[in-house]
Amino acid sequence: MNRTIGGPAVPRRWPWYLLVGSLGMNMLLGGILAAQALHLMPPPPPPDPGQGIARFVERAERELSPADAAVLRRGYEAERTAIERMHQNMEARRRQIRDSIKAPTFDPDGLRLSLEQAHATEAELRGRMDSRVIEVLGQLSPEGRRKLMEMGPPR
Repeated sequence: MNRTIGGPAVPRRWPWYLLVGSLGMNMLLGGILAAQALHLMPPPPPPDPGQGIARFVERAERELSPADAAVLRRGYEAERTAIERMHQNMEARRRQIRDSIKAPTFDPDGLRLSLEQAHATEAELRGRMDSRVIEVLGQLSPEGRRKLMEMGPPR
């Protein structure tokens, strides 16, 4: 409360532009939340696993000893094409499902076959990646493995 010397108390008023700005921000955020709740906005695309793994390797290289960083980098470089194939397989599976839903005549057997093929490709690629992870972890020092564990999974 503001007081003038020797006069009555005068209440302090907010500047009008702050009130209008606050109202505008609330309306914007409310609109975004309402659109998401009503599913008017498409969900964000799933992250590219290759980008997450690349960022993880770059971050790990700063934390690891030079020898452990070199082991990790060699393992990553050896599997870059497999990581890219995993992403392409995932995108192809999404397209197949979307195209199947949009088709004038639904072909359950065709969709089932293409999904089975996509799952087989994914299993093969995951098996390959798992083998590479085991190989790389076996070549790292105990300190390097501990640091990787502390970093958590790729994001």
